Amino acid sequence: MYKKLKYIALSILMSITIFSCSDNFLEIDPEQNVPAENAVIDENTLKTALNGVYSELQSSNYYGRSIYVIPELMADNLFLSSRNTGRYLDFDNFVVSERDSYVEGLWIKLYSVLANASRVIEGGEKLKSGSTEQQALFDQLVGEAYALRALAHFDLVRLFAQPYNFTSDASHLGIPIINQVYNERISPPRDNVKNVYKQINSDIETAINKMSASKKNGKFSVGGAKALAARVALYQEDYDAAITYSTQVINSGTFQLIDHDQYADLWANDFNSESIFEIVNTVSDNSGTNGLGHFFHVKGYADALVPLDIINTYDPDDIRLNAIIQGAKPGAEQDANFVGKFPKGTEHDDNLRIFRLAEQYLIRAEAYAKTEQPTLAQEDLLTVMKRAKPTAVPVTETGEDLMDLILLERRKELAFEGHRLFDLNRNKRNVTMIQSDNKTEESYPNDKFILPIPLSELNANPDMKQNPGY
Repeated sequence: MYKKLKYIALSILMSITIFSCSDNFLEIDPEQNVPAENAVIDENTLKTALNGVYSELQSSNYYGRSIYVIPELMADNLFLSSRNTGRYLDFDNFVVSERDSYVEGLWIKLYSVLANASRVIEGGEKLKSGSTEQQALFDQLVGEAYALRALAHFDLVRLFAQPYNFTSDASHLGIPIINQVYNERISPPRDNVKNVYKQINSDIETAINKMSASKKNGKFSVGGAKALAARVALYQEDYDAAITYSTQVINSGTFQLIDHDQYADLWANDFNSESIFEIVNTVSDNSGTNGLGHFFHVKGYADALVPLDIINTYDPDDIRLNAIIQGAKPGAEQDANFVGKFPKGTEHDDNLRIFRLAEQYLIRAEAYAKTEQPTLAQEDLLTVMKRAKPTAVPVTETGEDLMDLILLERRKELAFEGHRLFDLNRNKRNVTMIQSDNKTEESYPNDKFILPIPLSELNANPDMKQNPGY
């Protein structure tokens, strides 16, 4: 039976494959599904609906696991242990197909976020406030929904479509855009990448204009939306915008890099000074064996290990090596390296850091380098390098050597956070696939650097086109 895109408890049907789930956050009425026109009717239901959208991000099919693991495993930052549970095996082997359950899971979850964020936006914008303070609250909450919708569209287009610069005018296949609520079944075709980014940027701009909170623990804020805007602009090769937004985040005074000596706090302490937007995982949210900690930790599955290829890029005195734990995996690799950025391990799910300040420095460094401002790029790059190693020498590279160094620093700083494949693909670089001691180089451009549209979606939607190569 093929899954149709059934927007949860909202009487919204699309042929994109989204299915109903038991923890149905928009079933506000305890007796029955809430009619679409009544899903958001006041402040409490607006907050409830928005919290439900945030909860979608915790899923193992989204930031709870897949979007961290897949872009690292399909590049050179992770490989699967010889003794594994079979999770993401096809990604490690670079033989992903349209039948893959993790591909389908991403597609379903991301479109669920879009559907429900759109519901929050539509309902929230219809609410009548009783005071200036209440209107500011409504605007903040609706602004967060716009930011979440922008994030989901952005993640979809970078997972399922080639980068913005793949064609000269970004006219190549993107993904279906969902920016409104539908009360009937639809079969949306794929829009082009240019229009998808236009939608993303529109939602980000609206989010920034509506929100007032500069930082909000566990939720989007003005700072979080601008951090997203900087990342999106970099992918879009709008380097002036990337510089503008990253500079606003850096100069806001709201966020500070964790000191070298307190580097462990970056991963151990929730809502630390460097964290711009992170997803909260409370005790009741614990995903157990489906969580990232269980996936990476030696006391859990320890399915994905860190290759020596990336470890050898660090200076021995680089504090970031503390986020890689050496040891033995019982019954498998006796000299293994484990991801340590999720220190709670199997005990409890860590908060998931989606945006942090170090990335903003690296975004600005890359944008400066690509706009022929090498001195400014060198300064930003050195800021990140000196946090990692206070004795780091000044950067003197220019041109292509400078870009190589920036990409290397992104690899080291953002390792295991879901950036590597995207960084290589958007910079038109070849990708080295690592399986234990084996390496295989895949050349750019490559059809397989992006994911296939799930087979269930193709069967359900006659207007859906598959990516080339699948």
